[in-house]
Amino acid sequence: MRARDADGTGSMVDAQNRRAARRTVSACLLVLFSLSVLAGCGGPMSYVHPTADLSYIKTVAIVPLMDLSGQKGAEGKVMNVVAIELLRRGVDVVEFGEVSKVLKSEGYGREPGVISKSMAENAGKRLNIQGFIVGSVQEYGASTGRGAYPEVSVSLKLIDAKSYAILWEATHSVKGTTILDRLFGIGKKSTSDLCQEVVVDLLDTLFEG
Repeated sequence: MRARDADGTGSMVDAQNRRAARRTVSACLLVLFSLSVLAGCGGPMSYVHPTADLSYIKTVAIVPLMDLSGQKGAEGKVMNVVAIELLRRGVDVVEFGEVSKVLKSEGYGREPGVISKSMAENAGKRLNIQGFIVGSVQEYGASTGRGAYPEVSVSLKLIDAKSYAILWEATHSVKGTTILDRLFGIGKKSTSDLCQEVVVDLLDTLFEG
């Protein structure tokens, strides 16, 4: 048992130390909370046509996405996830091969990822759809340099097959590690996991916006 100073200074020092420790713990918790908030920021940027009635969109065609990532096959991987997520939300998706066949016969291919108004109207009638999904893949895979981590960045649009109006547009980018991941050494997410996350977040702005 530690002897107490006659004037009580020992107890005062102990109390000050405890208060200082509590302030340190509180400060650490505040920093961790702030980091977690920052780690969760950066959702999709999106636009939905203010007067569009999206309830009539029952079937869509996904135009081959423009691949800006430099990763071979990235656009196909993203398209597959987009198709699956649209189907999960009750929107029918025309088979990719049929879409490519019809678009090619309408002159598609001069500018990858882009369809003209006349092409959209004609192909839309032939495919019996209400809209086209077009877009691009900006990033897909690991970044370069020290401490490389996977990143996926995708932009999508929903174009009305008849009017050619942009009904919805969104872009989103997700990295395979966050501030907290780096701080605590948590494992990195895979590229396929990031792709799923990006597409789900993007489509949520359309169906839940």
